[in-house]
Amino acid sequence: MKIIILSLILGLTLLFADSCYSLDKAHLNAIGIQELKQEAPDFTIKGPDGNMMSLKDFMGKVVILHFWGTWCKPCKEEFPLFEKMYQRVKDKDVFFIPVSIDAKATQEDINAFAKRLGATFPVFLARDGNVTDRYWTWGVPVTYFVDKKGLIAGRAIGPRDWASDGVNAVINALLEEK
Repeated sequence: MKIIILSLILGLTLLFADSCYSLDKAHLNAIGIQELKQEAPDFTIKGPDGNMMSLKDFMGKVVILHFWGTWCKPCKEEFPLFEKMYQRVKDKDVFFIPVSIDAKATQEDINAFAKRLGATFPVFLARDGNVTDRYWTWGVPVTYFVDKKGLIAGRAIGPRDWASDGVNAVINALLEEK
């Protein structure tokens, strides 16, 4: 009898633990995002105001960390889709960090590049911090979704339709997380 009760308690505990995380694996699979659920390494990068910022500065928010390059054709094609996504989330507890891995570009170069593609969101330069030391970026585009607790919920390798209902569902699920 004790074994049955302990099994029931363990089962309910696992069921309850999963329900606290409202991001269903089906959400991720629907848009081709690899589920990770691992601690997000902290990093530093120069913010839009010129001061250094870190991932820890955004605890309690959903962070979308995206790596791209000005020479990357799929990255260029994604910018208008990211702009649509950004317009959906900019007033929510979401911080979008698109990081250029260009080795020779300046901050002014990537700002002008993003503006030409219609972006109103700030862009960041990987050289201005240690973000590429902490995250895998051998190819672009690659995008990480970090939940409000500082866990990497998932990673997308390659381009996506960032304005899709599927991406919106993933972001909303991360926002609803308890």
